[in-house]
Amino acid sequence: MEEQEYTVGTMEPEWGNGDVQNITFIVTEDCNLRCKYCYITHKAKGKKLALQTAKKFIDYLLNDNKIHRCQSIILDFIGGEPLLEAELIEDICDYFKIRSYEEENPWYWRYRINISTNGVNYSDNAVQRLIENNKGKISIGITIDGTKEKHDLQRVFPDGTGSYDVVNKNIKLWLEQFPGSTKVTFASDDLKYLKESIVELWNKGIYHVAANVVYEDVWKDGDEQIFENQLKELADYIIENNLYNKNYCSLFLDHIGMPYDEKDLSNTSCGAGKMLALSPSGDIYPCMRYYDYSLNNKKGYIIGNVDTGIDFEKARVFLLAMYKYQCDKECLECSIAKGCEFCQGFSYDESESGTNFQKAKYICKMHKARVRANNYYFAKLYHEKGIKRENFYWKKELIFILDDDYSSYCSYNNTKSVGEKYMRTDEILRGLEFAEKEFMHPIFIHSKNIREEHLKDYRDIEITHYIPIEAFRKEMPFYDYQIIVDYSTLNLVDMIPNQDSIIFNIEEKQMNQFARAIQILLEKSDRINVNFLDLTEKFDYEIYERQLEKCNERLKEIYLQTGKLKEINVITDILFIKKHEGCPAGNTSIALAPDGRFYICPAFYSQKMQSIGNIENGVEIKNQELYTPQYMPLCNMCDAYQCENCKYLNYMNTNEINVSPSFQCKKAIVEKKAAESLCLVLKDSISFLNIPKNNGDVDPINVLLNNNRNRGYY
Repeated sequence: MEEQEYTVGTMEPEWGNGDVQNITFIVTEDCNLRCKYCYITHKAKGKKLALQTAKKFIDYLLNDNKIHRCQSIILDFIGGEPLLEAELIEDICDYFKIRSYEEENPWYWRYRINISTNGVNYSDNAVQRLIENNKGKISIGITIDGTKEKHDLQRVFPDGTGSYDVVNKNIKLWLEQFPGSTKVTFASDDLKYLKESIVELWNKGIYHVAANVVYEDVWKDGDEQIFENQLKELADYIIENNLYNKNYCSLFLDHIGMPYDEKDLSNTSCGAGKMLALSPSGDIYPCMRYYDYSLNNKKGYIIGNVDTGIDFEKARVFLLAMYKYQCDKECLECSIAKGCEFCQGFSYDESESGTNFQKAKYICKMHKARVRANNYYFAKLYHEKGIKRENFYWKKELIFILDDDYSSYCSYNNTKSVGEKYMRTDEILRGLEFAEKEFMHPIFIHSKNIREEHLKDYRDIEITHYIPIEAFRKEMPFYDYQIIVDYSTLNLVDMIPNQDSIIFNIEEKQMNQFARAIQILLEKSDRINVNFLDLTEKFDYEIYERQLEKCNERLKEIYLQTGKLKEINVITDILFIKKHEGCPAGNTSIALAPDGRFYICPAFYSQKMQSIGNIENGVEIKNQELYTPQYMPLCNMCDAYQCENCKYLNYMNTNEINVSPSFQCKKAIVEKKAAESLCLVLKDSISFLNIPKNNGDVDPINVLLNNNRNRGYY
């Protein structure tokens, strides 16, 4: 399929490349509507920002040397309804332009005026004059919620009548002046209108739709299913009508549904505290959501005043507002944490102690529904349009053992040649339903004799297929697959197209041919995942070291010829990681077998070891913490991060899941040495994340022995 791009699933680039100071002026607390979902719950007539107060604020921002100034600035005007004070906004903007020019501040030209309005009085003369006098520097978004029925359900006048007809009359004029972009909010009562509302906006020429659900505790049982179904119907509409590369809708984003990584933990959900908001009283807030009119339980969170400036002792809190301090254990370890955003001001209001370090979690089930719908959208986009979600990875995976005679794809060597049991279609569907519910990436392990019913394509699910090269056919209905090759099938590699990655199984007795096999496979693939089947204490480390050096020579040659570093997992992985990843079995991966039960991995099933549950009752792993990296004592003393640390191999040789046998450790040290050798040659050309160091040990157990611990008989 021809590669294309998608817009539904992406965010528009930020103005100013992110280096922007956002300044909010709360010009009035009054509003001409009474929207039912509005977070401003304490609107008030007569509370209006004085021009003199705004001027003081601008002078302070331009002159105080304590304030860090970004390259650009956004002047954000909000209410109530900000355009009730269009003349005041124009006066404030004029003063800002004059003063920034007089101060020779770069903000004089690097500024934007941003206003979000309900659109009721958009055509008024004062509003149109404001637009005309700031053409090219002003951006106005009108909030219209889609269909008339949906809009009028929430966005009403004080007497309870809907505002759709009044606002809709101004849409034509607005679209002549600005790109069609709006914000839509959904609450419990109007979820059922989601799909038709987004489509209605697109049909009006409003192609950029930022949509979200409210953060408040309003959600009823079953709302998440309505939300998910509406999003899936919208996904079908987008793909069927080829809108995926034309429009925008923020409910679909390619990064949501992944776990947090280390970099994410130092971020937070919004810019509160990095932005500033000025209230009519002259008090300064970290965001308008911290102003009293948005709060129901706590006092307004003031961090300064136009007369005294910012209290940087109070403001320093927001430099530390990060996920790793704001989220509890459940959220931090959530496998789909990304995209589950929250309002810091609302979370402060809902917190138990008035802290900024507690996240409100009312939308948890709604986020899960959104992730399932996003997975559905991107699966269909891939299967029907050949467009794959970019840079996405899953935290958890569910291995489907389709046949007893499945092909080996890791350290365990499955020697069964005939499948006694296999998965029927109904069993596969039940497994896929479980995987969807638990946010697990399905991986199908095929046998050399693929059954006809295992050739079925599931177009609304992203599945990776592991296929032995003997069974591969170009006409297979699979889009995402990896080929499994062993030493005896190297002669078949010419029949397959070039691959991103190939799984290569080899036995110890074939070690002398390892480098030759790798050289053949590197002609077909950018990456080789090597598995030594049934590793034993008889492993010949000297031969392995020589073979790895030959592989290094080939990697260097390819790099010098092409400028591209091809990858061999046992050599190159350690150069790009700084912690053990190893075997995921029992931690982020489990297997579903043909007997309908779950196992730690396929090896545990094939060896008739104890199951860990079934689809009906779920998964229960005894001492599950032992399957996690934190409870791997030898690994925590070792920096051979590429080590596979096979859980099955551990258990069979040491009787413990989390303790590696010495020969597995020693093999990993040989690999680390080869990686160090490659790194020394290429480090001036390639920026490696990790540069391995040879500490002389061949087994991490020596760290304990060298520390003169009471070693007893060992």
